[in-house]
Amino acid sequence: MPWFRSGLAGILIFFCVACETDPVIYVDHSPLPVIFGVFNKYDTLHYLKVGRSFGAEKDPLVSAQVYDSLFFDERDVTVRITVDGISKKLVLVDNIPKEAGLFHFPGQRLYSFETKPKHGWRRIQLKVTVPGLPIAIGQIDAVDIGVLTTPKKGQKTIYLVPTSPWRVLWSGNPWNEIDVAFEFIEDLGSSMFQSKWVHIQNTNYFDSPHDQYREMKITYDEFIREVLLQIPQNDSVKQIFFGQISISIHGGDDNMVKYMKYLNGYNDFNFQDFSNIENGLGLLASRSTFTLDSLHFDYQSRQALMKENRLKVLKISPWN
Repeated sequence: MPWFRSGLAGILIFFCVACETDPVIYVDHSPLPVIFGVFNKYDTLHYLKVGRSFGAEKDPLVSAQVYDSLFFDERDVTVRITVDGISKKLVLVDNIPKEAGLFHFPGQRLYSFETKPKHGWRRIQLKVTVPGLPIAIGQIDAVDIGVLTTPKKGQKTIYLVPTSPWRVLWSGNPWNEIDVAFEFIEDLGSSMFQSKWVHIQNTNYFDSPHDQYREMKITYDEFIREVLLQIPQNDSVKQIFFGQISISIHGGDDNMVKYMKYLNGYNDFNFQDFSNIENGLGLLASRSTFTLDSLHFDYQSRQALMKENRLKVLKISPWN
């Protein structure tokens, strides 16, 4: 069967050649602007990253040997930010640390700009101009945390009972993160005290724009479990007092929802990762934060927790 032998030899030659030849995995086209900015309505200082795609004109492994291949030449790129139609002065910042990686760089290269603190902003528009490329454009509108209904804004007392969960209820945004923090003050003796915090957190997002509210429930047993997980028993602690309780809610727009889905692998490999930059790649997104602090457990809740058998190892005191 000479045809079989010659065919087998041809296959072996093909595989040997294929094994010795590195595949070309990059394409020959101009790099694109890569833009990232997540802006909080109530922040006064904002940061914007403007970089460039790699692996276009050169092999990525070659580009990685030159740290500034992630950026366009500062003399070639023009970045314009307008906030509510008013042009903002941009300051180039290069002293923010960056973790080591394939593209190692001693610091980030970011643009910063400022906005007024009181009422926030309504719209941010971006234009990035690079000679020979179409202008990259992006735009976002501000989002805000809606009305916090439980506890109410003026409420300072939190009720946690074994028979029903404590609910935090608010009107929110497509993406939300909530962090409820409980302070425990450890008495170390000799008038020395230190605070430990128990955090109960949740992240969620909603596809429907018609959801009227967001909710987080904290049950009595869940609270006990988290306290024991997050505050280890310490024999040097004389006693523990209940401190303050705070609620922080972060909300984001639909751009953040879509980006996080792709970031977490939510795709069918038929489309590119999410980007809302025209003539570029990346993300512009809007977020805001609401914080309610100086809350406390009511007297009955403190008494119940102090008598809770599972918490006796922590030596919780009724004082406060």
